[in-house]
Amino acid sequence: MKQAMLTTVAMAMALGAANQAWAQDDKAERLPKVSIEAVTTAPPAQAYDASDPVDSGASKITRRAIEDRTPGNGDIIETVKILPFANFDADQGLATQDSIQDLRPANVSISGGQYYDNFFSIDGIGVNSRLNVVDLSSNAQNYNETAGGSAQSIWLDSNLIESLVVRDSNISAQYGGFTGGVVQIETRQPAHVFGGSVTFGCTNDSLTSFKIPNATRTALNGVEPAHPNYEKCKVNATVDLPINDKLRVLLGAGRQETEMTYYRAAAYGGTPFGLKSRSDNVLAKVEADLAPDLVLRGQIAYSPYTSENSANNSRNAVMTQKGGGLTGKLELAGKRDEANWSLAATYAKAQSGRKAPDPNFSWPSSSTYADWCNNTNCTEGSFGDLDQWQEDIGLQGRWSQPLLGGDLRLGVDYGHVTARKRRPEDNYAYSQGTVSTKVACATGDVACKTGDVVLTSAIYYAAYDAEASLDSVSAFAEYEISRGPLTVRGGLRYDHESLLDNHSFAPRLSVVYQLPWEVTATVGANRYYTRDFLGYAIKSQYPGTKVYRRTTSTVNGQLTAGDWYLYSHSVTAGVAGTGVKTPYSDELTFALSRPVFGGVARIKGVAREARDQFTAGVVTVETYVRETNNQTYSYNTTHLGNEGETSYRGISAEWTRSLGRHTFALNGSLSKTEDNLSDNYYEDPSDETEYGDELIYYKGQLRGLLGVIAENQRLNYAAPGLVNGDWSADWWNGRIRTNLNARWRSGFDQVEETGTTQTVNGVRYSVWDIVRYKSQTTFNANVQALVAKTAYGEARLDVRITNLFDVTPQTVTASSTAQPYRLGRSFWVGMSYKF
Repeated sequence: MKQAMLTTVAMAMALGAANQAWAQDDKAERLPKVSIEAVTTAPPAQAYDASDPVDSGASKITRRAIEDRTPGNGDIIETVKILPFANFDADQGLATQDSIQDLRPANVSISGGQYYDNFFSIDGIGVNSRLNVVDLSSNAQNYNETAGGSAQSIWLDSNLIESLVVRDSNISAQYGGFTGGVVQIETRQPAHVFGGSVTFGCTNDSLTSFKIPNATRTALNGVEPAHPNYEKCKVNATVDLPINDKLRVLLGAGRQETEMTYYRAAAYGGTPFGLKSRSDNVLAKVEADLAPDLVLRGQIAYSPYTSENSANNSRNAVMTQKGGGLTGKLELAGKRDEANWSLAATYAKAQSGRKAPDPNFSWPSSSTYADWCNNTNCTEGSFGDLDQWQEDIGLQGRWSQPLLGGDLRLGVDYGHVTARKRRPEDNYAYSQGTVSTKVACATGDVACKTGDVVLTSAIYYAAYDAEASLDSVSAFAEYEISRGPLTVRGGLRYDHESLLDNHSFAPRLSVVYQLPWEVTATVGANRYYTRDFLGYAIKSQYPGTKVYRRTTSTVNGQLTAGDWYLYSHSVTAGVAGTGVKTPYSDELTFALSRPVFGGVARIKGVAREARDQFTAGVVTVETYVRETNNQTYSYNTTHLGNEGETSYRGISAEWTRSLGRHTFALNGSLSKTEDNLSDNYYEDPSDETEYGDELIYYKGQLRGLLGVIAENQRLNYAAPGLVNGDWSADWWNGRIRTNLNARWRSGFDQVEETGTTQTVNGVRYSVWDIVRYKSQTTFNANVQALVAKTAYGEARLDVRITNLFDVTPQTVTASSTAQPYRLGRSFWVGMSYKF
């Protein structure tokens, strides 16, 4: 294993250098160029800063805190786990090949919102997908859906990040387009002095412990498959280039790559094959001081993502899914008297298409050609390319100034969003073969092998080009004033997007009062509106499906196929959304904080009522003429409704403290999320493909599986109880940095198939019921050790350990006997050099 060897060599070199440096610490003359020196680095940063009582829902994670706490994969979103109102996918512990290979950022639910209802921004540039982002990894070989997108459509490695601010409640009128939370990512600014860094790290299956749940181990009956075999490495570099006193440049680049070994199905030989995922990052920033009170900033970030997938019961079927994209910003910021202002133009383009072979064949294994498979039919090829992207163009204006003893903040934004999806070429899926040595093929017939086999059925996937766009306008005004112990921040936000053509007004209010005994009380009342979704508008433009057939006949001793004829024709069920309201959430929140035991303690409560959420509304019957027989047939068009409602209640307690070169954070939350979306569920395209219109037996009645599965979307991201603990420390004047964090997640319920059946009116249905999952505590540890320091820079060994005590994760998805493993303890080992 090439990467494993590299990892081992890097560890040996780093540990050897560390041992030598420490051994010679009192004999500096023997190491004139490389030595460990006394360092006076700043003390470790708090896990997060939530000290602003007016902004009681805002928590800031600084660069030092990010360095200390981010896991080895560099996913900045993982650091959000330290916050009490952040819920993550309970399936993160699965050790399936697909989940390990995936390099996209984690999904997070904030204050009861769905993980796709957050607003993400990078340096003020919105990076939110308005297309389907439901996880398609379980069906990535879908004929008409892609699987590389993410709710955060563009992402960067933590090495390029300066800070992260999460707003879970009491959110200023400056922010809109969400009913969950706001995640603001700020990249590093160009420094005034020359410097740079290089980091490298790896992990692989030899550095990972794989666990099998007891129930799955019993089902395996002593026959355990090989655990996942993979290599995962990343490298990053940055350099600050101050051109002169007024012009500064920052350049950064990085790559992370996973190589995963898969195995073909036994009927296809059981041979191994490899697939890769790759995430690249390139950042360029320029900052110029045009005048003492005028700054021009420009930046470009490019972060393409590719991930290969293939069915194991096929050949020549490797798809390359795309994700990530490009962002750019040009900003002019300045001062006028006491006022601060800025004007910015922003751009973002997120790719989420795929490259895939075509056409798709199902050959009889009895044919000579299909000698690579012993199933009844042998699959070859795939479903062709799909191009999908989203382009956002924006203009932003901001103004703030003192006014009448307070602070006035104003802003206006314009945006144009275009989403496009297309199948550039027609594609076919051929099947139903006739095997004969007499087969004679016409020239250019790809579904025929002379003297062997001819396929006689073809599903036709027509080329199409679907596009949807919208224009958005938003404005806000906010005023904050303090008088004695009282501070009030009041604001109003206006949003209009042309797709739904609704005008939304969102009032925001935060009131702070200084009580006796050093207690600060905050009360907030706010409304939040989500953004328009373009996925349904794209889906409604999908073409219908046609099936063609042909017959064979024997003439003069040769078996030939006739012309193709239309066998059946169906039209895709339409989707209509005009006339619906924009979903919103009303919130009441409070917070009480005071100094306790040398630190700061806070109790916070959040109550939200989400209304007008999208659901399946009125179904109308449309007609069309089927080409097969020129007769009129009907199909359904589903109109979006607004019957969805969600209620969220959460309360948290937090305490943070710095003590010398140590920092501590402890928090916990209790929450409850209820909704009616399972009764009024609006199908997502990926759900349709996976579950269709299947009926199941649930809670004493027949229910649509889609609606029942919808309940899990809440349960998976809505653990009733969370407790987080974090301890960071610097030892020996900063030579060693450590971080230990723990997360307890309470037990929860999940809807699952029980494996039994129930007969209703002579028909047998699968029984689904609620399964209880136990609570669990996991620990993670990060250690950074200074191994060499010279006048030219310093080198550190970096070890990051996930699931420190090697517990078996509880997941909401049961382990299968084919992929039974879950992630135990894993190590990420690397080196960093800063100069």
